[in-house]
Amino acid sequence: MKKRQRSIQTPDLPEQLDPLTIEELTDHASYEMGAIYSAIGPVYAEHVRFEQIYFKNVTFRDTALPFSEWLDVSFENCDLSAVNLQGARLNRVTFHHCKLAGADFDRAIMQDVTWIDCQAPYLICNETKLRDVLFERCLVKGANFIDASQENLQLGDADIEDVQFSGTSLQAVDLSHCQFTHIHVGEEELRGAVIAPEQASGFIELFGIRLNDQDT
Repeated sequence: MKKRQRSIQTPDLPEQLDPLTIEELTDHASYEMGAIYSAIGPVYAEHVRFEQIYFKNVTFRDTALPFSEWLDVSFENCDLSAVNLQGARLNRVTFHHCKLAGADFDRAIMQDVTWIDCQAPYLICNETKLRDVLFERCLVKGANFIDASQENLQLGDADIEDVQFSGTSLQAVDLSHCQFTHIHVGEEELRGAVIAPEQASGFIELFGIRLNDQDT
């Protein structure tokens, strides 16, 4: 019997949030219950905390917020390209129609994180912990998920062309609706993944298996 996937929780946000302006981000700063519409950065600050925050049309310029914490946060139409969120903790976070080209989530911890209609080529998620994470209609071409751990990772119909999964188990991950012709994955990492019949021939060639289609 197929194991039922857990429902991914969404941010717990009030219906009305007052606008919040961030004039300067500093180490250990904390922001709660507000809506942010203005650009952020250039900035480098560690251990910043955001709780119940709604970001809309925000561009993060030259932004590095390592070891930051994001709880009940929603990003809509934001540009987080090349943002540095190494070691960050994200819990109940959504990204809708966002740009995250080259965004760095190395060693981050993600739980209940949803990415929908996002452009995130070359996303960096090395040694990242992914629990209850969904990518839906996303472009993650050329992304790195090296030595990551996952539990209930859902890739939907994401474009995962040339994605690197070395050292990351795809056990129970459904790749059957994903778009790709080549991904970097070994036999051990692929064990237990779900693929479509038409994808099987590509993996057979990857592992050096030859098919004899001649009648015997």
